[in-house]
Amino acid sequence: MISVHEAVVSKTLKTFLAAGICAATLAGCGGTAQKIIAGGQEPIEISPETFAPAVPCPPMELQSNTYLIAKYVRGKENEREGLLYQATVEDWANTCTKEPDGGRRMKAGFSGTLTSGPAWKGGEVILPLRVAIVPGGSEAKPLSSEVLNIPVTLGSDAPSEKWTLIENKFTIPSDVSVKVVFGFDERGR
Repeated sequence: MISVHEAVVSKTLKTFLAAGICAATLAGCGGTAQKIIAGGQEPIEISPETFAPAVPCPPMELQSNTYLIAKYVRGKENEREGLLYQATVEDWANTCTKEPDGGRRMKAGFSGTLTSGPAWKGGEVILPLRVAIVPGGSEAKPLSSEVLNIPVTLGSDAPSEKWTLIENKFTIPSDVSVKVVFGFDERGR
């Protein structure tokens, strides 16, 4: 024998499940289900994107030897006492949405750490991160390539500071197989 609580939970769960299936069916048939009415409650706003299929995103690849920048005092390159700071790229991710023209818009996120060295007196650092959209094939010319400047403030007494950049401006044409290649680019400053 089931309790009253279990019966109510089961009925509520079945109602929401049935409503979700109906909304998904309507969205799949070209209809737009924007509100679901559940027994005795206010309508629940439902976004049609909730039931849309996932838009595939291109793979992301950190270009070799571009995950680290080390900046030194002029004349003291590669000496520990001359290190101003070093920055690293540690994590990245992307998501894509479909554009009206059939292409994709990619939102890319990057994060890392800026660490002070013995010669650091505090201030702002601009980290140059290059992001390129490259079609398949190793010798292919990039569809787009841009240096994104990441401002990071690091105090004189701060050992390190996390940085994050999220950018939503990348577009990928439809029916093109690409990858995203990125990394620090000190020449692009």
